[in-house]
This record gives sequence, C-alpha cells and structure tokens, in this order.
Amino acid sequence: MKDKKRGKVYIVGAGPGNIGLITLKSKECIEDADVIIYDYLANKEILSYARPDAEQIFMGKHGGGPVITQDKINRIMAAMAKKGKTVVRLKGGDPFIFGRGGEEAEFLADRGIPFEIVPGVTAGISIPAYAGIPLTHRNYSSTIAFITGHEDPLKEKSSIAWNKIATGVDTIVIFMGITTLPSIVTNLIKNGRTPDTPVAVIQWGSTNIQKTVTGTLKNIAAKVKAEGIRPPGIIVIGEVVKLRKKLMWFEGMNDLNPRILYTIYKTGIHGKKILIAATPKGICRIHFGKESSFIKELKADFHGTVIQRNDRYFSQIISDLENYFRGSATNFTAKIDLQGTTFQKKVWRALLKIPYGKTVSYKEIAEMIGQPGASRAIGTACGKNPIPIIIPCHRIISSDGSLGGYSGGLDIKKTLLGIEKNSARQDA
Repeated sequence: MKDKKRGKVYIVGAGPGNIGLITLKSKECIEDADVIIYDYLANKEILSYARPDAEQIFMGKHGGGPVITQDKINRIMAAMAKKGKTVVRLKGGDPFIFGRGGEEAEFLADRGIPFEIVPGVTAGISIPAYAGIPLTHRNYSSTIAFITGHEDPLKEKSSIAWNKIATGVDTIVIFMGITTLPSIVTNLIKNGRTPDTPVAVIQWGSTNIQKTVTGTLKNIAAKVKAEGIRPPGIIVIGEVVKLRKKLMWFEGMNDLNPRILYTIYKTGIHGKKILIAATPKGICRIHFGKESSFIKELKADFHGTVIQRNDRYFSQIISDLENYFRGSATNFTAKIDLQGTTFQKKVWRALLKIPYGKTVSYKEIAEMIGQPGASRAIGTACGKNPIPIIIPCHRIISSDGSLGGYSGGLDIKKTLLGIEKNSARQDA
C-alpha cells in the first residue's frame, strides 16, 4: 500500500462507532499509517490497530470545546503527505456521506497530492438497523432521502427542498439534526407531512451506550429534550419506525449486561484528575482519587455491573466542567443519578439550591431541610456526596467562617470558591 517515494493520504471511513463494523480495508490502512488524523466521531478503540510509532492527531472536539477549522485540518493533512508520510484521515461513518470527505479530497487534488478514498459503513443505514428500523419495507417504504441537519452556515439559503421531501419520500434519514430538530419538524409539518408520522432519534448508535427515543413529528422534539438527548445522533422519520417494537434487538441485548461507564478528566487545576462515572440514568460519581480505588468503589456499590471506560460518553459533562472552570458557566446540564439514603438525598438536593457564588453554613442547610439540630449529620452527608462540583458541597462552610472539609482537598475547595467569586463579581 505504501508509496516510498511520495506521501499519500487515505481518507478512511471508520464506520458508525461499533469497532466490529470497520472494514478490512480501513483496518489495513490504519495498521500501515505513519500519521492518523482522526475525528471525534471515529471510535478511538480503532486506533489500537495503529503502529506504536504512528503519530495520532485529534482533529475535532465535541460540545463547546475549541474548534479546529477545516482549513487547518486540510493543511496538516497535506503537510504530512508532502513529508513523504502515509496519512490516514479517519472519519466517522463514510467520508463521502456528510463527512466533508469530498472537500478534503478536492483540497488534495488541487495540490497534486495522491489520495485514496476508503468507504466506510455509513451511520445513515447501520444505526437505524441497530435500532431495529429497516429503511425500506414492502409495506411501508419504497423511497429514502438522506438529509443533513447542519448545512454550511455560509450559505445564503437552505438547499433542502422541504416542500418536495415532506410528502415525496417515504423514509427520511437526517444526519446531525438533533440540535435543529424543532425546525426540521416545523418544516416537514408545514409542507404537508402528517404530525402523526412516527419518528426515532438514535443517539450513539451501534455502541453500548446507544439510546433511542421514539415519538411522532408533533411530540418528538419535546421527548428528545426531556430525555437529554444530545449529538451525535441519527433521526429516522417514516412509517418504518413502527417496526422497531417488533425488530428491536440491540438495545434489549445490552439491557442484559448493565454497565457503569467512566472517564478520566484532567482539570488543569493543581494537576488534579477527576474520575467521572455514569449509570444509564445519569452521572453517579465524581471522584478525586486514584483510578484503582475508584473502580474498587464502583464495583462495591454496583455489584455485578460491568465497569467500562468510555471517554466519548462524557463529552457534554466535560464541556460543562471546562466552561465552569473558566468561569463561563454557572450550572450543569447533565442528568444525575443520586445513590444514597433518604436523608443524604435530602441534603444533596438542598445543596443544589445554593446559588452560584454564595456560601452557607451546615446549620443553614439543616434549617433548610427542616432539621435544625442535624448540623453534624449534614456534615457527614456532605462528606459522602457522590457528585461533588455538580452537587456543590464546596459552598458549605463552618459557622465561624472557616472552610471545613472537602473530599477533593481544601486547595480544590478554595479554587472552586475563587472561580465562582470572581465570575459573580464580573457579572455584577
């Protein structure tokens, strides 16, 4: 595969997320690459096929992080090839289906840089299949349309002919449409699609954290918001969605093997790392200690559950944390799954009511929950807070004004209070 005289770029489809759906050709390219430039949607497990000496360059961050421009990606890709490197540009799904692979190939062609396209299993077909939704069916669908929900923002106007698509296509599959779902629904109904048309929204399709929400055009946007569904996801619209009840196979199989997912996030504050874990219901742990003790604690608390690292699942909460540490966010959007006694949960919910940038005493929390003599028990409950930062026990101080304790250490507590104080002062 490798041209020793000249560098070459392989624009490679990584498939929808499940490592078993990568093609043999894609795997071969990764194994031979000198440089791998990969996107957020490309499963990082696939990089295990890379040579130990291969350079790996991450070119895409999800949810509020720094944006890598397409021009910068193009130039890095070309520069590596000009050095005689074999470059793999690894992209989620298929590079020529709403993946900007065509634009990258044009950039290379215009500069005379050799390239090859390696198709991947597109998310638009595979993810509905993993949700038990066939895109065609004799009784329901003879036509399909693949649409992007995220057009070029520099376009003067949309090129999507909603007036034709709304009633002219049986099954509509939308990529990158979760954030624009309300406007998509409005356009379809306005142009004649019945509000009772079945819809499925599939998040993280084909992976072990796949989640599907179903409804109709008239209620799907509200359901998706209520369930906290965020990108990435595929939207399927049409009568074929009805078949999911009978044909659902993958998510039901996963339910037999419950998992606790976790990640490790380096905060940049005092060199501290935060370990974050989640159940299917939401974030259940934030831990300042070592990974080994964290895993041991999870196994003890969630006996019989598979503990598995999955960094991609936590992109939104990490984005929220980064914004919080920068002083640009005052709350968190992630769902939480509180595990504790009735009293502890009562205390923790009271902590959530403490305003950003403010501090209260243990005594004040005791009075807030209607148990004025329980200050000592309040302190114990704060010490057992499973989700510090999100549940802001750092805002609790002693009646004499001293900081009291904190599971992450007093240096972290001082820093968190300082961030909030400075941010609140700037907003005043």
